[in-house]
Amino acid sequence: MLDPKNELLGDCIVRLHIAVRDVNQKLMRSAKKFNYITPRDFLDFIRHFNELKNTKKHELVELQGHLNIGLDKLKESEDEVVNMQSTLKVYQDDLKI
Repeated sequence: MLDPKNELLGDCIVRLHIAVRDVNQKLMRSAKKFNYITPRDFLDFIRHFNELKNTKKHELVELQGHLNIGLDKLKESEDEVVNMQSTLKVYQDDLKI
């Protein structure tokens, strides 16, 4: 059984291939021009799509890492502020006496 995401992707690629074929048929009728789409072109398209997907995935993972580092720094800052507030309260109590 295929993963639903992979099945959806496969259906999308097939629809794109059919759309390109249909556009080529319209061009052939209207402009008397035909672009040959070979199986190799289709495989190159899939290969390029995979490369692009991997590049974008790598970029997203890198951005997520940066965001996580930023969130960790914010959490550290929050902890420091809480500690400083408790220290300030102690100092304020000392100053009242």
